[in-house]
Amino acid sequence: MKLKTCTRIAAILLMLHGFMEIMGFFALFAPAQLSIQIFENFGGMAKSEIAANMVPIGLLGIMWGITRFISAIGILKMKKWAVILGCIISVVSLIASISIMPSGVMDTLFAAPVLILLLCAWFGKSTLDASQ
Repeated sequence: MKLKTCTRIAAILLMLHGFMEIMGFFALFAPAQLSIQIFENFGGMAKSEIAANMVPIGLLGIMWGITRFISAIGILKMKKWAVILGCIISVVSLIASISIMPSGVMDTLFAAPVLILLLCAWFGKSTLDASQ
């Protein structure tokens, strides 16, 4: 796959994932019962814990979403720092997704392809040198 194609697809996936995380913040403004249902099974917390932690959960979603957008914009501008940021965000998301099942499935569906695409963009067709 060409470099531009890899980076564009990765940037689009990062933006979609970021948009979804930012939209989670707006669940704070929904009726309490609906908000709890939206975040049900988040991090294995009980409904009472979710209700008590709605604001931090929403703010973290905004933070992660904005970070994903920043990375995506940098990737579209072909900046190496943005590729590294995108890889870091993806690895952290993949690790954290295990602890927030079943919600983490969506993180995995976005983070895994982004990581693969960004690594392909970074390393391209280079191979390991077995002669060393």
